[in-house]
Amino acid sequence: MSVKQSVRYFLLALACFSLTAVAQDSSQTNITGSGTKGKIAVFTGTHSVGNSIMHQASGNVDVSGGVSATKGGSSANNTVTGNNTQTDSLGAGAAVFGETSTSGESNTGSAWGNGAGGTWGDGGKNDSSTGLANYAVIGTTDNKAAGIFQANGGSYYTLFGYNFATGSTGYMFAVDNGDGAGCNIDPEGDLSCTGSKNAVVPVDGGKHQVALAAIESPKNWFEDFGSAQLVGGVATVRFDARFIQTVNSGVEYHVFLTPNGDCKGLYVNQKTATDFEVRELGNGTSNVKFDYRITALRKNYEKVRFADHSREFPLLPDGSIRPAQK
Repeated sequence: MSVKQSVRYFLLALACFSLTAVAQDSSQTNITGSGTKGKIAVFTGTHSVGNSIMHQASGNVDVSGGVSATKGGSSANNTVTGNNTQTDSLGAGAAVFGETSTSGESNTGSAWGNGAGGTWGDGGKNDSSTGLANYAVIGTTDNKAAGIFQANGGSYYTLFGYNFATGSTGYMFAVDNGDGAGCNIDPEGDLSCTGSKNAVVPVDGGKHQVALAAIESPKNWFEDFGSAQLVGGVATVRFDARFIQTVNSGVEYHVFLTPNGDCKGLYVNQKTATDFEVRELGNGTSNVKFDYRITALRKNYEKVRFADHSREFPLLPDGSIRPAQK
């Protein structure tokens, strides 16, 4: 074989090899399919694409379905992160917004203008047939706390709750355990607990802290204490100007007397809505000092006795939660 023939065979082989390579590259990179403007593509096959459930519009990426995110590795990194880089003190908005509803954002949420937040949960509008919506935020766990709130500002509450309902409806707070024991704050702001209400104070030089329980009664009594002195066996004690604004002294109230010296004894001669008169027994004329205790019914609670709060604790024996009721 001549040199010229050898060169021809080499060039022919090189050309065939090049064509084969081009054909192989073409089959590997040829992508088929079609899409819609604004939709984000997804592979529907090895070499084909189509519309995904995501689309981009007005600077946002919208997902017509759920988003599932799983992350392992460093505990210092979040699985899902949202950052709203607008200025501080916004009237509304959040870095992450979550809503569960078939009828759109709740009226409460759409009217919100008290400030932006890192996370916002919305339960949606009331359903037209049931009148119910969903919970806005849920926290569940088998161990540790289901929710933690920590703040570092002296001007704001760590946790603040507000119910817009009026007309003596809308409970502000409730907490119960698995036995149904707990506390709630009703629409009038009354605190009701199945346990005692205590003040915890240090004793033994701070080595221990003990509970002093509040005195409980079937009726709403307010108390005041003071001291006075007889003059010729008689004294008139007037109610404190502020205390009298908190009670109804026009109905029953009680006065308990303790003399601070030797005398024949003391008694309440008469009561009015503004004062009471104290006299010494047996027409005595001493000038003895005495202490008194006044117990009067709280204003607007005069007829309340053993108020029934059975329906205010929302946790049912099966663990479900029903709306609180008066």
